[in-house]
Amino acid sequence: MSQEKLMSQGKLLWQLQELKREEAALQNTEELRALLKNLKVLQGKVQKGEKETEALLQGISEGEKQIEELEQKVNKLLEQTKGSKGKLYDPKGGSSKELLSLQQSVLKMEEQSKETEKMYWEITQKIEEYRQKKEEMKEAVKIWKREYNEGVREYKRIKTQLELKLAEVKSKQAEVREQLSSEAIRLYELAEKRYPLNFVAMLKKGTCTGCRISVPFMLVKEVKEGKGFYHCDNCGRLLINPF
Repeated sequence: MSQEKLMSQGKLLWQLQELKREEAALQNTEELRALLKNLKVLQGKVQKGEKETEALLQGISEGEKQIEELEQKVNKLLEQTKGSKGKLYDPKGGSSKELLSLQQSVLKMEEQSKETEKMYWEITQKIEEYRQKKEEMKEAVKIWKREYNEGVREYKRIKTQLELKLAEVKSKQAEVREQLSSEAIRLYELAEKRYPLNFVAMLKKGTCTGCRISVPFMLVKEVKEGKGFYHCDNCGRLLINPF
């Protein structure tokens, strides 16, 4: 192989290495990872928000049942109190003992009515709070879902662009590889097993730019004279002359 041909092959090998690095960068883009991470966060928020909304709806339903029961209880107590008061103030009256018992009964029912009414308003307030929280959560979930859907669209858009770029890079790699000699392919593939993205190194001032260690004089002479491709004795990278 002529020195000119060897130099041309060296340039192709360097170009192939750059294309391999570009491929690796496209496959390990931080942008997609960041988008995926954000999508998972939003998905978690939506799921949690929907569970909280369901819990609030259940709380509202249970509260409404309690309200209905308390209304029935209050009405019953009012009716009983009214009946007892009617007997208490009946002109015909009754014995002192009976009247005292009725009076105590009326007072007890009135106290029960007050307690029941208090519970009624407390539960009513709680239901209103639940309803407000439910509406706020529904709105938040709506926003998270919108952000999630937008994120999915953005992820797909970027992924499609990266796939197109990746296909283009791989096509260029194939073109470069077709121009390499079988010997150059064999040697670079050996070095690539150890250094997938850094398998070619330049020989500068007698030093391998890969491991930055001096190369034996005879090997430097062979590489500079363009007698063929050689691996660095220290690191195993494929050595080429600077261009």
